Amino acid sequence: MKSIQTILLVLIAAAVAVLYVLHFSGNKKAVAPVKVAAGDSAHPAPQQLRVAYIDLDTIQKYYEYFKLKNDDIERDKQRIENQIQSELNKLEKDRIEFLKKGQAITQVDAERFQQEYQTRYQQIGQRQQSLQQQHLENQSKAIDDIQKRINDYLKEYNTSNKYNFIFSTGEGNLTLYYKDSAFNITDEVLKGLNEVYRQSKKK
Repeated sequence: MKSIQTILLVLIAAAVAVLYVLHFSGNKKAVAPVKVAAGDSAHPAPQQLRVAYIDLDTIQKYYEYFKLKNDDIERDKQRIENQIQSELNKLEKDRIEFLKKGQAITQVDAERFQQEYQTRYQQIGQRQQSLQQQHLENQSKAIDDIQKRINDYLKEYNTSNKYNFIFSTGEGNLTLYYKDSAFNITDEVLKGLNEVYRQSKKK
């Protein structure tokens, strides 16, 4: 089962990479001015392109809300594994107890136990599948929630910082083939995300 970190990298990378606000201007430390063609009267071009990026690996490591949700998901996964293992252990214990009867076991007893054993084993498998499906749905909801919080914050963040594009980068993520750390706004975004999360806990 893929971890929430891996899935989050894929989903957030696609969502964050398309965040943009066109035709803004102003001075900011992490600004990458890019000269563009003047355009024409019907399609005027901005005088400079303002670009920044965030590191998703850092967000995952230090964003408090992400760590909270990831811990919840891991606990839920462990709970399911423990529950299924407990039922399997009980089934195996019952099998061993039955076999201890030895020569007292009749053909009818053996066939009846075999049928009961197979039925219980199938039920455990079905329960495991159901619990895992619910776990995946909870995981997906958590990822959507985290993704929305990051996107919402970046929109608010960008009203004052005014970037045309905010890309994302991370381990195994090829959104950016080259990055200059001068344009890394991860720390600013991370600080803001955690502040928003802390304020939400006080409500």
